[in-house]
Amino acid sequence: MATIVIPFDPILTVAGLSFAWHAIFALTAMVVGALIGIRLGRPFFTFDQGQSIALTALVGGLIGSRLIHVIDSWSLYASDPIQALAVWNGGAAITGGAIGGVIAGWWMARRVGAPAGRALDAGSIGLGVGMAIGRIGDVVNGEHHAIACTGLPWCVRYTNANTLGQTTPVHPAVAYELLWDLACAAVVLWLLPRADRLRLSGRLMFVYLGLYGVGRFALGAVRLDPPWLLGLQQSQLTSLVFVAALIVAIATRPRRAAT
Repeated sequence: MATIVIPFDPILTVAGLSFAWHAIFALTAMVVGALIGIRLGRPFFTFDQGQSIALTALVGGLIGSRLIHVIDSWSLYASDPIQALAVWNGGAAITGGAIGGVIAGWWMARRVGAPAGRALDAGSIGLGVGMAIGRIGDVVNGEHHAIACTGLPWCVRYTNANTLGQTTPVHPAVAYELLWDLACAAVVLWLLPRADRLRLSGRLMFVYLGLYGVGRFALGAVRLDPPWLLGLQQSQLTSLVFVAALIVAIATRPRRAAT
């Protein structure tokens, strides 16, 4: 059965200038995700407050993604720890970005006097869409390897001489995650106007992260990431933390007043 061929060079060259596809989509993801969070949060905070929250969350996300990547790949940095600061050489963990962005956004929301829970509710949808957009760059580059794929019409293989991807048919694991990101964001978007009635106000970020964690844990079965602890991949362990956080958030939501 035919496979989907991905022929792209990881570097886009235009008029003598070179741009990494990953960087292009990462930047697009940050801008679009921030704008969505600000727009959806306008009933709860001003544009200026939303801008401050979004920018701080972006910085926190960048720091978190790099930190978790370094921890996960410490063997690459142990002999020369200063290279952990060389962000221009690439290396980031999307789960770390989510953690760093949530913590930083929550902190800034409190600092500017915005309702932190409502800010995170709105930001969760921007986070989901942003994560999905960022994954497009990963699909183009093929930098996250997956197990072999046969008999399915969506198996992919990479053909460019400079590709980071696999040249034999494999599962498009990152594309699966992209679709799951959008599905999780869609669920939270549906819940947003119903959050008060369902007593989920201030907890939708945990809903997003919990749902994302379920899918990301399952996707570990088709990705070739090395085991990190207890036979699980780093992203799978982080996903379990996300799911646990959702359980706690649901269990501690306020009870409906007796009538």
